[in-house]
Amino acid sequence: MRGKHPKQGGVETLEGYSLGRLRLRKILSAAVAAAAALMAFSGSAFAAGDAAKGKELFMSNICPTCHAVTKDDNSKVGPNLVGVVGRKAGTKKSLLGPSENMKKYGVIWSAETLDEFLANPSAKVPGTAMAGILTDPQQRADVIAFLSTLKD
Repeated sequence: MRGKHPKQGGVETLEGYSLGRLRLRKILSAAVAAAAALMAFSGSAFAAGDAAKGKELFMSNICPTCHAVTKDDNSKVGPNLVGVVGRKAGTKKSLLGPSENMKKYGVIWSAETLDEFLANPSAKVPGTAMAGILTDPQQRADVIAFLSTLKD
């Protein structure tokens, strides 16, 4: 109910709250919601990656020992990573072949699923032969940006 509240010094009120106070509550609620949304999207899966840095990181680490990044190279123990983004886990041939756990994991590789996997492969797929771990969220984002450039 709207009206002038005598105890509020004649300030316009709505059910006992001054309208200025209600507006402040709405503004604060919106600010809290916006902050929560920003925190939700600031995770590593949403970090912007640099494909050039990702390629450099990939090539300078142990990654090329097990994974090929050219279309016709299937001579590695791990799967060829050309076209990995959008592919189902455990479906690409390699010298070792995918583990049963990788086949069961069966996600479609996306920036998000790759980010989760690369952070700790053994935690996501117990018994995986994947030895590399990228604990730095920005490095993962960069490598994923590079992998995203490898098209069939």
